[in-house]
Amino acid sequence: MNAEMVRPLVSAPIAQDLEVPLPESLHRFGRSTRATVTGPVDGPAVVVLGGISANRLVCGPGGWWPGMVGEEGAVDPRRHRIIGLDFIADESGQAAPSCRDQAAVLCQALDLAGVAQANAIVGASYGGMVALSFGQHFPERVKRIISISAAASAHPAATALRELQRRVVALGMAHGAAAEALSIARGMAMLSYRTREEFDQRFTGGLDGEEALGPTEPGSYLRARGEAFQTVMSPGRFLSLSASIDRHRIDPEAIGLPCLLIGAESDQLVPPSQLEALATALAGPTALRILPSLYGHDMFLKNAAQVAELVRPFLDANP
Repeated sequence: MNAEMVRPLVSAPIAQDLEVPLPESLHRFGRSTRATVTGPVDGPAVVVLGGISANRLVCGPGGWWPGMVGEEGAVDPRRHRIIGLDFIADESGQAAPSCRDQAAVLCQALDLAGVAQANAIVGASYGGMVALSFGQHFPERVKRIISISAAASAHPAATALRELQRRVVALGMAHGAAAEALSIARGMAMLSYRTREEFDQRFTGGLDGEEALGPTEPGSYLRARGEAFQTVMSPGRFLSLSASIDRHRIDPEAIGLPCLLIGAESDQLVPPSQLEALATALAGPTALRILPSLYGHDMFLKNAAQVAELVRPFLDANP
């Protein structure tokens, strides 16, 4: 491994930051991306992948999945060798990588980390799609798949909503309002990630006053989420990765690895019926768990401790 491609992270001395070169066939998505490797060299390797706004920093301060990853978590850096990855994307927003492309880059990261075969991939949302694609196309590189809130392909209603979001962002980019457009698209997405029941508990509906564009309580929340989103996502990258979600398709009958599928009863983007169909079609031994949750698609983040309790025994099971 090239020493210039690995450097210690200040916040986590046992972690390494890897520069992962992309094959020439993927250079439209850049020349390289980055991955992290955290934990003991001899620990079982576990890849952790999240949604399109997640990154390689899954452990330590600022890690994006507390409750799942961390000391005493289902994925524990004291026991597991944890690999995180920054997804590739076209920053101009013109092209969308496939989940197989992301899986191929993950293979490159595993090579750099000296991991011939990962014990598991734990993927949620977009990361779950990549995990399933990895299981189909690179089955020799992983022992088991844990896929959370991800199906064999995009639901038509979810695709329709994402296309509207992409049109909003493209319109904003064309008219000098890219930041506001991205904020609006994120607000639209949040409405699909969460549930009506949560909004009913948290906010008061309606508009005070006669100003047509006056603030509302739920609207102010969505505006704040949209502004925060801009700190981790550019408009072009959003277009690329949003479209990548809709490119996702796997052949369940081609996946013979042990799989654990987890979903939420209230998920509007990946309804339980899709996970039930996937569980039936997968060729390998499969367990399906559907959890009640107030938080819809965001269940894997908001109810991380409950999800971790399902992941832990599957992760530690003998092959």
